[in-house]
Amino acid sequence: MTVSTIDGTLESVSVKRKASKLWRMENLSFRKADGSEELFPGIMVVTPEVGAQLQPGAAGRFYLYKSIDHRGLHAVRLADSTVLMKFPATNENLMAVLFVINLAVLIGLMVVEGRPYLLTIALVPFTGVLYFLYRRTRVQAEAQVAADNP
Repeated sequence: MTVSTIDGTLESVSVKRKASKLWRMENLSFRKADGSEELFPGIMVVTPEVGAQLQPGAAGRFYLYKSIDHRGLHAVRLADSTVLMKFPATNENLMAVLFVINLAVLIGLMVVEGRPYLLTIALVPFTGVLYFLYRRTRVQAEAQVAADNP
């Protein structure tokens, strides 16, 4: 779980899929200020608000993150100093909901059957840890944008 930035111009991008909360983009190509090119051939996850700004020719600073199971672009600071930041928190929210559900099932099994199943015992800490890992990535991404003054 890391965050990074790229200063340059977006040369090309293709949208693989658009959904209401997340867009999947691929083949992002950036031309840096020193003339070098950086290509991200895999899938990048962005929110629709940030994705709408990702047009070829967009210049500025692009904020990237890498999470447990995916990577994406969470903010854009355009050349005119416009900043747009929206971190996709779908997995973080999902893990919080699954943690509560698993905890309720674990307690329900203890009350009804007197013993839990091993799967429920394993899923409670698993979803809890994943929630905090996703949350930490989001907090790092938000702090990165807030502290950045190019």
